[in-house]
This record gives sequence, C-alpha cells and structure tokens, in this order.
Amino acid sequence: MSVKSEQIEVSSSDFEQMKEFVYGQLISSTQHDADGNRMRWYPWHSADYRFIHTLNVVSISTQIAQKEGANIDSVRISALFHDIAKFSSPQKNHAQDGADLAIDYLQNNFSFPDSFLDDIHKIISNHTYEGHLSDLSLEERCLIEADMIDKIGANGSALLILRMGYDSRPSSHTSDTLQKVITRGKETLSKITSDTAYSIAYQRVQRATWLKEWIDEETPGAFELSNKQH
Repeated sequence: MSVKSEQIEVSSSDFEQMKEFVYGQLISSTQHDADGNRMRWYPWHSADYRFIHTLNVVSISTQIAQKEGANIDSVRISALFHDIAKFSSPQKNHAQDGADLAIDYLQNNFSFPDSFLDDIHKIISNHTYEGHLSDLSLEERCLIEADMIDKIGANGSALLILRMGYDSRPSSHTSDTLQKVITRGKETLSKITSDTAYSIAYQRVQRATWLKEWIDEETPGAFELSNKQH
C-alpha cells in the first residue's frame, strides 16, 4: 500500500485556488441536500465546520510531514480534499469519491504529473483506513494521524460541548463530555506511529485533562449532581 510521492512545488496562489474550490463544493453539497437531513443544520455537520476541520487537518498534517520527512505538497493537498465528498456521498464511500473528485478537479485546472496525482488519489482514498498505520506510506499516515488529532483537544472538546446543547443535556454533563475527549485522545495515541504526531496528540490530551480538572474543581455542585445521575 506504499505511496512514492514525487516532489512537486505548489504555489501559494494555486493552493488558495484549491481552497476556494473545496469550500464552494462543501457549500454546494449542503445547499442541494434534497433530504434536508441533519447535516444541513447541526453546526458540526455544516459546510463551515467541515471546512474549519479541513484547514485544521491541513495544518496538522503539514507539520507532521515537515518534521517526519514526508512529501509536504502531496500531504497538504490530500488533506485539503480529504473530506470534499463528506456531504455528497455516503460515509463509507466519501474517501474514494473524494479522491475521484479531487483528481478530476486537479487534472482540469493544473498541470501536475500523473504520478503526483496518483499519489494524492491513493492518500485520500486511504484516509479512512482502519488497519495498523505501519502498513501505509508516510504520506498516508500523516493525513490519517492529523485527521484523528483534530478530533481531540480544543476542537473535539468544543464539538462535544456543542452537542450537549443540541441534545438538551444539562451543564452537569460537561465533565463526562470532556472525559470522552480524553478517552478518544488516549485511543488515538495508541494508533499513532510518528513521533511528531504522538507529541501533538499527547499535548492535546493533557490540555483536555487540565480543562476537565479545572471544571471539576470550580463546579463541585455539577460534579456531585453528575455522580448522582449515574
């Protein structure tokens, strides 16, 4: 399953053009959702949230790629397009469909070598891979690790706290909600293979732990009520 990435220089203006396309595609996907399902009105399933997540993954994966010696441009382009079909395809197909959509756009708008595009297609297609990451190329691992890392720490904490409000759960559940972030973070640490990704993830788990401890310390009434409800 390895990917041998060709070194290509992608200009800032080209990358900005790609970003505009991805954001527009996410907006279009939600606006033309004929079923009117929850992806249209839950904040974490909105085009804006998905684009923020995408940019977070671009940032994290680029940082990992730089420090681990991966092909930076193939990683960051793959990260930018990895969820482009999140709303337009079934969850189980969004990686493959997103890879196809990305390559179609890149072929029609840029002059990248076929080998570079093949690498990007494979990286995006495999970003939902659930096996051991050591089976994949360094570039594929950079994207998967970044995707997992964005779900823990500040972004993961804010997301689950938002869900509390939409599910009409009381503030006494905040500590339990943050514990879910911490648990997910520890599971992520067990899956990560690169030192750089592990360091980023570990710091985020620590911050979520500190936030939970802070809330528990300053809201003893909520902590006691939560224990009673369990």
